[in-house]
Amino acid sequence: MKLLGFIFSPLVFGVAFLTPLISQCLVALNWQIPGVDTIWVGLILGGGLGLMAHLRGSWFWVK
Repeated sequence: MKLLGFIFSPLVFGVAFLTPLISQCLVALNWQIPGVDTIWVGLILGGGLGLMAHLRGSWFWVK
């Protein structure tokens, strides 16, 4: 049961889904930082959002 809870946690969602989504959006919009791969930017943003949601217990700003 803990494994299932971890798989569907906000942190895993942020890293596994939001990271490639943000990376592909940056490539599509041509908003690339010279010398930095877009997957790293997506990982920082997606992982950060997932971590914030995990620590707060909610994706929304208000619980």
